[in-house]
Amino acid sequence: MSTVLTLNTSSAKCSASLQRGDLLLERESAAQRQSAQRVLPMISELLNEAGIALSELDLIAVVAGPGSFTGVRIGIAVAQGLGMSAAVPVVPLSSLALMAMACDCEQVLVSEEARDEELYFAAYQRSTERGVALVGQEQVAQIAGLAALPPEFAAASCCLAGDGWTHKEALLKQLGCTAASEPCAPVIENRHIAALGLLRFQCGEAVEAANLRPNYVKEQLDYS
Repeated sequence: MSTVLTLNTSSAKCSASLQRGDLLLERESAAQRQSAQRVLPMISELLNEAGIALSELDLIAVVAGPGSFTGVRIGIAVAQGLGMSAAVPVVPLSSLALMAMACDCEQVLVSEEARDEELYFAAYQRSTERGVALVGQEQVAQIAGLAALPPEFAAASCCLAGDGWTHKEALLKQLGCTAASEPCAPVIENRHIAALGLLRFQCGEAVEAANLRPNYVKEQLDYS
């Protein structure tokens, strides 16, 4: 039975959870932009409620971005500090992969708005071992700068997720693919973070806390 602590400070509201077997304990901030003030007290509350010490965690799963620049850095710093102090491995997770994980689809195209009229984009295939497997690489660019999908993936009809589909037809044409439905806005829940984190941990994708880095996409592609 694995014990997983999850951290998500990548959006306006922060959340944390503790999963132990079938039990999932959760905390979420009621106010926006309160990650720095709330995340450590939430973690303390979760550990106390579960009756365990930090050192008894099997892993920490943290949303590494892309997302709020400040929020992502807070989450990474907290995961680093906790992981280093208790020698607990950390699994960094892409928010794009988590969005795909939250969709009940075999193939998912995720597009999220970025700055300067750019889009974050990634394509995922449902995977038994990895939860969702990245096809190609995560990208951030204006529509004309995005790389087309591989022919074998583009031939399928995909689900669309995220808020970056305002120019849906132009984006699909650039990617060279079709869509099975209208875009949806899946909510990344703590259970998705815990599930994907555990799968990636079992695949050997945990990192030492000291080596944890944010996933800004431009500087480094797919922590996912």
